[in-house]
Amino acid sequence: MAISHRVSTRLFIALLAWSLSWSCAQENTEEIAPGVVYHKIHVPEGPWRIHVVEVDLPRSWAAGIRVRTAKQGETQKTSSLAAGALAAINGDFLFPGESSQPAGLYIESGNLIHLPQRRSAFAITEAGQPLIAVYKMELGLLTAEGEHLHIAGFNREPVLGELSAFNDRAQVQGDSLQAATGFLLQGLGSTSIANDTISFRVQQIRREAWPLSLQRDQWLLAAGAECEATEQIALGDTVQLYCRLAPAHAKLMEAISGGPRILRNGGVSIEVEEERLSRSFADKRHPRTAIGYSQNADVLFLIVVDGRQPGYSVGMSLEELAEFMRTRLAEFSRAKVNAYQGLNLDGGGSTTMVVSDQVVNKPSDPTGERPVVNALLVVADAWGEERP
Repeated sequence: MAISHRVSTRLFIALLAWSLSWSCAQENTEEIAPGVVYHKIHVPEGPWRIHVVEVDLPRSWAAGIRVRTAKQGETQKTSSLAAGALAAINGDFLFPGESSQPAGLYIESGNLIHLPQRRSAFAITEAGQPLIAVYKMELGLLTAEGEHLHIAGFNREPVLGELSAFNDRAQVQGDSLQAATGFLLQGLGSTSIANDTISFRVQQIRREAWPLSLQRDQWLLAAGAECEATEQIALGDTVQLYCRLAPAHAKLMEAISGGPRILRNGGVSIEVEEERLSRSFADKRHPRTAIGYSQNADVLFLIVVDGRQPGYSVGMSLEELAEFMRTRLAEFSRAKVNAYQGLNLDGGGSTTMVVSDQVVNKPSDPTGERPVVNALLVVADAWGEERP
């Protein structure tokens, strides 16, 4: 009983200190577009410098404002990716051993760019609804005769007996693909395939090398040696390519990965073990970037916490970040709500927020803003018409 009492006392004191520190919080607020508000928060007792972009999704959607993702070849600074956007934060971690690929799921304007991994990702459906989940992908082809063919690879060379699919964002060594057989698929409409089924016509069949110079409405289905599935596809066939991303039920337009999930159904849930991340990564104070949304999924929060700068902002542990999102956002948000679901994104020196083409936080690297693999943006709808 004595030990339990001491633990309870320490917990009470910690929570009291946390509560009192926020009593002196200072805030500046700016509405940057209909339904989009930027909050700049200073907590002297941390000290913490926190930046929040609050998006009223129904109101902003009605005003033609959308949540998008952005990536341009090699890594770029968030401010470069966000040129012309209302606001933006950095996104995913780099894939291990790669110089330009995200670590997990990446979808841009409905186009699948990178496969999901065993980490949570944030997505926006075609109707503008947010969703955080660990996604499991199934990629396949429905032949003209109604046969389902499993596609094992995406934007990678096929192995013996397997099918692999490529879109226009594929990156392979050299300028051609070695495959036993290649089928050029020409889209018969939209080719935004994320959690959807798309119709194609088999336009060309080629053996061995195939130059990977695909148009946006084209896919290449490549077969490895001894792949018997090729016998079920003929020139001129109309086929269906499908991409299922459970647990989503609707078509996904944008998605960006991170990790770990830190809020689940209103409770702190630091899921480092499930997502194969280290406990020290979660427990130490670092600059942080996060995304969250309210219980009714109507309010989205883009969050940046500066860190590694004693006297200015010390950063947060993931538990501190989750507690802020779960219990304190309502004090500052226009909607007076807290986050109910939350996801940590790449942080540290990558942590960056851009508002109206200006970097508003203070990145921790001595050289300033760090190049990142992708970014999450809030944009006026016309911005999408100018995308490459």
